[in-house]
Amino acid sequence: RPLSAGWNWDPVKNFSAAMAYKLQALQRCNRSLYLNVSRLRQLPTTELAAYLRKCFDYGRATMYATSSMYSACLLHALRYFKREQFLVLRYEDLMAMDATATLRLLSRFTGLHLDDSTAAKARGKCQPARLRAGKQGKADAPPNAYSSSSPHAAEMLAEAAPQLEAVFAPYNALLRELLHPRLSWAASDHRKVPLSAEAKARVAAERYQRRLALRRRQVSRRVAQIE
Repeated sequence: RPLSAGWNWDPVKNFSAAMAYKLQALQRCNRSLYLNVSRLRQLPTTELAAYLRKCFDYGRATMYATSSMYSACLLHALRYFKREQFLVLRYEDLMAMDATATLRLLSRFTGLHLDDSTAAKARGKCQPARLRAGKQGKADAPPNAYSSSSPHAAEMLAEAAPQLEAVFAPYNALLRELLHPRLSWAASDHRKVPLSAEAKARVAAERYQRRLALRRRQVSRRVAQIE
């Protein structure tokens, strides 16, 4: 949801309304399996695969509700592969990891060789924006996440959190069972401090400038294609 909203892929701009719309669509797709993790686990592999194809719409960017139900997809994958063949990282943890350390982790997990010179190249564009921050604490690239760039992110998250915590609770419980009992999200992971009126105005102006620059690049590419 954050990325698709930030890039205007979804016509519904209110976070709570957009999530509610997607969840209603999931319920209509199969009412007997909606939020019913225990029944989901009992499905034969072919039926589970058919449900995911039909109701999860192949994990497209705008299917942010179902794309966040990681355990349903992992449940299907584990019907074919062993648990130890998966390396699962939370996005929050990945964005806090040094790029070189991430590469070394992948190297150890896959058994692929990684030399020091290749690992060193990971720094730069591969480094998470928050770790590229300068001395002033400002990242040198805007975040892709709408929840990080929207001036009203704190209010939207506060409005949506109670319902979404209840919706995702059974799926997250299954995820802990499938992967590790400590794999979870705290309330602080989706809480933000509201911005002041001045900060909201500044962020809104910055977002407008980024969108304007993006539109100009899109127009330039189309003109070049015509020529």
